[in-house]
Amino acid sequence: MATGDKKTRTHKKQEFVPLSDKQLKQAEKVVAESLKDNPELFNLPESRYTVDGLVDFFVQSMEGSRKILPKEKRRYVIYLRKSTDDERKQVRSIDDQRKECLDLAKRLGIHVRPEDIFEERQSAKISGKRVIFNDIMEGFERGKYHGLISWSPDRLSRNMLEGGQIIEHVDYEKIQDLLFCTYAFDNTPNGKMMLGILFATSKQYSDKLAVDVARGITGAIHEGKYVGLVKKGYYADTDTGRFMPDGVHWQLLRQAVVMRLKDRKTNQEIADFLNASNFSFRKNQDDPYKKAKMDKKTVATMFADPFYTGAYKYGDNIANLNDTYNFLPLMTPDEFIALSKNMSDSFNKEFVGRSNVAKRLDFGLLREKVICDYCNGGMGFQRTQIKRGKNAGSWQISYYCRNKECIRHNDEEAMRVYGKKLPKSISARFVTAHIEWTMRHMTANVLEAHKQYIDRIEKQVAIDKDIAKRKLSEAKAELKRQKDMYSKYQTFQVEDPDTYKKHHAGKLEFHQAQINAVNATIFTSQKELEDLQRALPTREEFVELVHSYLKTILETSDLIEEDAVYREVVSNLRARDNSISVIKLNPPYDMMVDFSENTMWSG
Repeated sequence: MATGDKKTRTHKKQEFVPLSDKQLKQAEKVVAESLKDNPELFNLPESRYTVDGLVDFFVQSMEGSRKILPKEKRRYVIYLRKSTDDERKQVRSIDDQRKECLDLAKRLGIHVRPEDIFEERQSAKISGKRVIFNDIMEGFERGKYHGLISWSPDRLSRNMLEGGQIIEHVDYEKIQDLLFCTYAFDNTPNGKMMLGILFATSKQYSDKLAVDVARGITGAIHEGKYVGLVKKGYYADTDTGRFMPDGVHWQLLRQAVVMRLKDRKTNQEIADFLNASNFSFRKNQDDPYKKAKMDKKTVATMFADPFYTGAYKYGDNIANLNDTYNFLPLMTPDEFIALSKNMSDSFNKEFVGRSNVAKRLDFGLLREKVICDYCNGGMGFQRTQIKRGKNAGSWQISYYCRNKECIRHNDEEAMRVYGKKLPKSISARFVTAHIEWTMRHMTANVLEAHKQYIDRIEKQVAIDKDIAKRKLSEAKAELKRQKDMYSKYQTFQVEDPDTYKKHHAGKLEFHQAQINAVNATIFTSQKELEDLQRALPTREEFVELVHSYLKTILETSDLIEEDAVYREVVSNLRARDNSISVIKLNPPYDMMVDFSENTMWSG
């Protein structure tokens, strides 16, 4: 090697040590002894926070993140279009498209609201000419809609610009489900390439498309499936691709969580415990176990992974596995928050570990809800630390207009029009004070508002019931499958014990553990269904609920709890310099306030 050349660092290949039968027995012994002392060790406690709350936290903390929803919770749009350029060339009328799209939605168990069926009579040859289409794309951009149904790709676009916009929305999960009556879209690189071709050359292709009503595949991650990264304590089922608890090794990890939270053991002490207990992992249920080499860093990384609550992060997308199927979490959201320094700071909870230098998660209060009244653009959330004065060390929250074309950034034009320079941002205290003032005046039309609120709750309960019923049905089918497998190996062990011991040792224990886990999820799903039968709130309870919103934002120090109230009540706000010109509320609260929507208000 020549003088002065940099030495190349050689990376030693990681070696996996298989787990022996003796070591597996030792791990099972550790778990059994722990259960003697505490039979409730592996039962997860009640949690104040939900996994949906964690998912929302990460979406609000990371710019560009999106929440992946199960089919039942997605809001679908049907787009119908008939070109005006040549009536004789139309393949399907608007009414025909509507009927076939609704038939497709019904077959797939998708509910589409009447107000989410849009029709347009405009050519799609040239981009930017369709007002309704542009509004729909804006709805996907802002997260208002999640799924799109159309009769054929050529109804959506016949030009590359808008076709590319649709494909980009699919890429970034802004469109989480794309369905056609005449074409089975496959959400893969090849599928998106073909869709782009169809958009660009739809006239030539539309007549050749086979009519094949099928659900477009939107990626394994929508189903909570394994996507290439092993999660210790779980294996990926080879039949379903879903994450399943891996028996004694899941139990060892659960014990590690308890050791950290209750006994205040250090990450290194937990790593030593897991190593001494022969904690191991595998990708699929038929793979041999590999011993995990745990240290304080790998333990800290696991405790900081929201996957173990069911909040599955992959890139910018986050899904709640508990909605998707009967996922068995390792810890509750409350436990996860207590284990994470960043999370406990944001939720104003006690952190049970030692401080670290990890970057604070930038939770965005009212993120994407504050609009600049000068340019109509969304104002970006920003948090800056105060360096001097009596408030030094605390955080100042504000909303900044990022549109450089806005008059806020043109001092000369601002002086000419308004006689003063305009601030480029507005402090959050003016925004939240306006919301507080508005909520103090929610006294009108209580009867009508209560009826609208009940209607919304009934729809939400119906969705939650559908999810619980689906999970219960899947769990019962899985229970039958596991019992059949257990019976098969039980017979095999009796009829040919030598072969069973040589090739299938441990299968009975494995399937018994799965039966126990599935029984637990069946119990949980049944309890969910029972809870959903609860009575809807009376008018008096609704009024008390609205009053509790105000009390919460005045008293809580929990940013997540405060933001949850804002998002429940507020649709968006329009901000000027240090004032709010318009506040738009979500139904039914929009009919309850005793003041005009266009009232100017300043903090």
